[in-house]
Formats: sequence, structure tokens, C-alpha cells
Amino acid sequence: MAAPKRTILILDNDEVTRELYRRELERRFDVVAVNNEQEAWDAMTTCAVDGIVLEPAALEDEEWTFVARLRTSEMHRRVPIIVCSIMDARRRGAEFGAVAYLIKPVTPQLLSRTLQSAIQDASPIAGS
Repeated sequence: MAAPKRTILILDNDEVTRELYRRELERRFDVVAVNNEQEAWDAMTTCAVDGIVLEPAALEDEEWTFVARLRTSEMHRRVPIIVCSIMDARRRGAEFGAVAYLIKPVTPQLLSRTLQSAIQDASPIAGS
């Protein structure tokens, strides 16, 4: 029996980018793609997320409050975050514990490999 797929949340305000990443990532992961922070929080209340792909331009503020909130949440504080951005804010990403910071354009294949590496040492999927 095949192991259940890990779940990845993509938070990006660009629909074309979300769909491009979704198509590639669905080969290895279950994917939830959202447009904004509220959709991300709604998704994370209904499913366990094993990794997050984040475009900071989709955040509601420049303070990265969404990420700060994740890091203070018992349920989400250890979820690896991969920042995929048009902005070069690597220092900011590192401050919030991003495990990787990729500057767009990012190929879907590179993103998939980066995610696979980031979550390979994560805790086992519940129930497995």
C-alpha cells in the first residue's frame, strides 16, 4: 500500500503561478493552492499541512504577520516554509525560519525538489 501523500499549501496571489506549481507538485503531494491569508488559514483549519510555499507579495502586510502567527502556533510552528518570491527579502525569510528562499522565476521542478528535501526529515504523517 502506498504511503499517503504529504500536503502542501501554496499561498501566492498570482493565479498562473499557483496553477503552474500545482500541476508539478501534485505528482508528489496533495496540494491546496490559495490566493490570500484568509484562504490559507481556512485551509489549515481543515487539513494538516506538511509544507508551505509562500509568496510574500500575497501577504496582507509587510511585517509578515501571517508567518509570525504561524511560528507562534503550536500546530504550525514546525511546518517548513519555502519562500518563492519576486522580492529578494532573504534576510526577512531567514528571520522567520524559512527553510529555503527561492527568487522567481522558479521552475516547478526545482520547487518540488526543494519541498521534498525540506519535509523528508519532518515528523511522520499522523496515523502512519
